[in-house]
Order: sequence, then C-alpha cells, then structure tokens
Amino acid sequence: MRTLTLNHEYSDSLSAFLLRLADASTWESLGYEAQAERIDPDTEVTVKTPLPKSEMPAALASHLPANAELVEIYIVPGDVIGDSAEIRMTAHAAGVPVEIDALITLAQRDSGIALSVRAEISSSIPLFGPMVEQAVVPILQKRLDDRLHKLES
Repeated sequence: MRTLTLNHEYSDSLSAFLLRLADASTWESLGYEAQAERIDPDTEVTVKTPLPKSEMPAALASHLPANAELVEIYIVPGDVIGDSAEIRMTAHAAGVPVEIDALITLAQRDSGIALSVRAEISSSIPLFGPMVEQAVVPILQKRLDDRLHKLES
C-alpha cells in the first residue's frame, strides 16, 4: 500500500465549499461526468473521468479496457457542526486491480478553508502489486492536484 498526501487552501467558507462539492453541476462545469444522490443528511457524488491508456504506465495500461474510466465516489457531509468536516472518497477503474481510499479533511480558517487529502493506493496483483502502486502514485497525485486547483471558486 502507498500513501499520498496533498494540501490546498480555498477562500470559500466551509459550508459554501461543501455545497459546491455536493452539486453535480460543479463537477460537470469542470468537464467531468457527475451524478449526485442525497443520502440524508449526506450527499453521494459519483464522478467519472476517462483514463487514456497513453497517460498510464505500460504495466497498468495493459489491464485497461478500451474505454476505461476512473469512478470516484465522494460522501459529502450535509450536517457540519463546528469548523471542520471530513469527506470520504473511494475510486476504482473497471479492469484495473487498484483501489484508492481517501480522507479529505476540511478546516475553517480566518481566510477560508484548508483542505488536506490522505489517499491510500493498494493493488491486488500478487507479487507485482507494489510496483503497480508505485506507478499509480504520480498519476493520482497529478490528477488530484489538478482537480484541487480547478475547484477554486
């Protein structure tokens, strides 16, 4: 298992940022396919993005189907008490033996919110799993970092 951490800051309030994340149109305006489903009091947001084989390491690309896509599921809290919140995210791609579990922590600051992501990447491939995990980390880091920048209001 490999671990990835990222940090970012936003000028939004905590409640405004959570509302944006729970809205499928936010994700769609960034170019992703998204669907939101209210699970009282939270919202489950499913985001799908294409996974071009050209962006993947050869060892991983060989496992990808022709129209591979990354499916991310975010559980965005609807009731927040205090000045912090946690979002759970899982991600997978059909045909790829890699799972991603992440905890996104948000904390209200005077100037906005601080966001921290801690993602764990694991592969179920016997013997070669650690190599696949290592290859996925830079790809995931770039995608998450790009996404965090796009979410700025």
